[in-house]
Amino acid sequence: MKSTLVEKIRAIERKHVGHDDSQRKTPAILSSGWAEVDTALGGGLPCGLHEWFGLAPASANVSPDRKFWRPPLCALIHLVRRGLETAEPGRRVIWIGRKCFPYPSTLHRNAGDRFLLQRSLFVAPRNSADRLWAIDLALRSPAVGVVIADGSGFDMAATRRIQLVASNHAAQAFLVRPPWEQCELSAAQSRWMVRNVAANADSTGSTNPVWTIELLRCKGVHWGITENIWRVEWDRAECALHLSTKVADSVGAAPSATSKRSSRRLA
Repeated sequence: MKSTLVEKIRAIERKHVGHDDSQRKTPAILSSGWAEVDTALGGGLPCGLHEWFGLAPASANVSPDRKFWRPPLCALIHLVRRGLETAEPGRRVIWIGRKCFPYPSTLHRNAGDRFLLQRSLFVAPRNSADRLWAIDLALRSPAVGVVIADGSGFDMAATRRIQLVASNHAAQAFLVRPPWEQCELSAAQSRWMVRNVAANADSTGSTNPVWTIELLRCKGVHWGITENIWRVEWDRAECALHLSTKVADSVGAAPSATSKRSSRRLA
């Protein structure tokens, strides 16, 4: 697997950007495309590691030990598109770990849109050590614009390694992790929690899925000054994630400690 991945990435580098990492012109800050979120972040997401905690099982009887959780792929697909659209032409996105593989249909905005799918390379490592190695290799390549990876089980040392490589090579790394790993120490630049919004909480009659995204931590952001919870809706027709104008307050779950620290909400 390792030799095959190295060969594929090197082939992309030769075809599009060569071998010189100095050619990478990834923006230092990635705009999320959501004005309110970018304002809270001080402009957007800086290059580095960003962790996204997935959705817990719907049933309280399902044990976390069984690993039943869903990664927030719609949010990450949105950010991946933003990253590739603002990066140099020819950059690729690397999806590492089967847990974070999206359905191909979610990568299409319409029947004729193959942009994101054509730019994607999917890697299925056998274990956590191989996942970490693949993430490291991808982030160092000037042919790669964004890396999405399954970060479940990673410890502080692993996240520190990813954060250093991503920031040193001006790259964006997004890890998906199960919600019960929120208590694990991490060197991530930011950490996010995604939660379902109950179907009866939306009075607009829309059938599109709705979630809240919560900024749990971001270096440089001071709590109590900016909002940290937003409501987003997946547009099935456009395969795009839009920021909702509805107040993100009650989502059918008890607020976290981070939520209680923030006194303001998005209106």
